[in-house]
Amino acid sequence: MTLAALIFDFDGLIVNTEGPGFISWLELYQRFGATLTLDDWRHATGYVNAFDPGLHLEKLLDRKLEWSELMPVCQARNWELTLKTQVLPGIEPLILNAKERGLSVAVASNSGNDWVEGGLKRLALREHIDAVVTRDMVLNPKPAPDVYLKAAQTLGVSPHLAVALEDSEPGCRAARNAGMKAVAIPTEFSERQNLSVADLIVRSAAELDLERLNALVGEG
Repeated sequence: MTLAALIFDFDGLIVNTEGPGFISWLELYQRFGATLTLDDWRHATGYVNAFDPGLHLEKLLDRKLEWSELMPVCQARNWELTLKTQVLPGIEPLILNAKERGLSVAVASNSGNDWVEGGLKRLALREHIDAVVTRDMVLNPKPAPDVYLKAAQTLGVSPHLAVALEDSEPGCRAARNAGMKAVAIPTEFSERQNLSVADLIVRSAAELDLERLNALVGEG
């Protein structure tokens, strides 16, 4: 078997958007004398609606907060930090090498389409991506296989000939549930998750090349 496609997660894999999210909430917690830990945030990494920091903060304070005032501040800070983020090491060369070799490239994300499309354009990567599939385009988010199955279908490749690159446990589970090999590149948040489901774990995409990924597919 020969590798036919690479399918990338977006948040935490192509770009570190988890960091700005964590920092913006951490600053809000500190405003009320509360603490948000990395262990708390790992429940939010890669999952949809698994951890609500607003509810968590209210439980810590044992009172309701005025979110109509607080959320715009938190979101503005998140966006300010996000605009400073760049493509993570090794990702762009891997995408470009895949395209040069005639492989298909897609993004499959648990985030919304506007967020992912906008992010890819900001990072000057969109022109190299053949398909973008997001949670608002399928019935079930990761760890269900829906986004990966739709990405493979859109690319016109068999799932077992694609490799998924992920940073989180639910993402790796989604890829494996779709019949794909999964490579985990954990962040400081997702490294606390159970990534044993991944076929390969590396510290950075800079450790990867197409030969190594092709060998994964060849393992069957």
